[in-house]
Amino acid sequence: MTETVGTGEVRPPAEAGRPAAEGPPAAPRRVEFLDVARALAMIGVVLMNVTVVVFSAERAGERAPDTVASAVDTALTLLMSGKARSMLMVLLGVGAVLAWKAADGRGERPFALMLRRYVSLGLLFGLPHLLVFSGDILTHYSVTALVLAPLMPVLLAGGRSRPLVAAAVAFAVAPFVENLVPLSGEWALLLLLVPQTLGFFCVGIWLARRPELDPERSGEPSRLPAAMVWTGLAGQVLGMALMFGSDLLFPMEFGADGVPVLGPDGMPLVHPASHMFTSAAGTLMGLGGALFYLGLVWWLMRRRRGTARALGALAPLGRMTLTVYLGSTAVFLLAMGPWETQIPMLAQYVLAAGYFAAMLVFARLWSARFRYGPLEWVWRMITHLRVLPLRRRPRPRPVQAG
Repeated sequence: MTETVGTGEVRPPAEAGRPAAEGPPAAPRRVEFLDVARALAMIGVVLMNVTVVVFSAERAGERAPDTVASAVDTALTLLMSGKARSMLMVLLGVGAVLAWKAADGRGERPFALMLRRYVSLGLLFGLPHLLVFSGDILTHYSVTALVLAPLMPVLLAGGRSRPLVAAAVAFAVAPFVENLVPLSGEWALLLLLVPQTLGFFCVGIWLARRPELDPERSGEPSRLPAAMVWTGLAGQVLGMALMFGSDLLFPMEFGADGVPVLGPDGMPLVHPASHMFTSAAGTLMGLGGALFYLGLVWWLMRRRRGTARALGALAPLGRMTLTVYLGSTAVFLLAMGPWETQIPMLAQYVLAAGYFAAMLVFARLWSARFRYGPLEWVWRMITHLRVLPLRRRPRPRPVQAG
């Protein structure tokens, strides 16, 4: 999201002698790759949400799954599950760096701006969304970003590998926090998953510090996108190996009747170490998927061929992903009806495809006339504590000689 999962904007430093609070923030130079990647990540997240905003007829047990629906669901799950959200988290880390540097360049206090940015995101958008959809990501991301804020000066200083070290530490701590901290319940997940999410943010900070993301150097040759693709594939393979290893080392307990032994919570009894292996495997597969997709999109965008032009058409969608994300929940809930009518899974995916087709047209028309998406504009004004212009200035017509 332009302001939800990061921003694709790179702002020039404030002009010498100009007060930081004078006028709106300087006009940004956008990194198209980030906008496209953000759009694809949001498409993946919404596709994973569509069948759980209100359970599909198949998952509610009201309809037997057919072959086509099962094939589509399996393919989308393999392609997107965990990977889209991971990519979104990495992009949020990128956006945090760009927003921090932009505020610093304007002479503002980046720490205070980051606090306002994510407190307002969580309170105004995340919590209300969480009340209608338990799978909301905004509230959790806001909490994690507030943990990240005091660490930003440290992560932006020193060698470029520092954020990767911080990510490794966060990922190593995450399984212990998730499985050993005595918290339970839906709201506890907002806190228990903070270390893992913080690790993904730190990977994004590392990426934002790379010189390849400088718009002035975007055309220079680089091996980084290809390296991200191969590293991402390796991460997914290692994660799957760890998952299978967990099943071999810590098999599920079965009773004499061949039924899994259940614990007090009604869930199958599993060795505690198995949970930690599974958590680590999920992190590796999610991070691998995020690096793979980001690297692939980046590599394709740099080739500047037909595929790059096709991907570039998604950029307007990536500039208003807060609007797209919250709008999708509203559309899906309205489509299901006030009585939560169950509809077939395949119809839900068709609904999601139609929603994105309509939003892509809307985003292109809106972006041609306005600077920010509707909700992004509201969020920016709250973050910057002043009214910001929304409508784009008309381009001056060239004066013809003679």
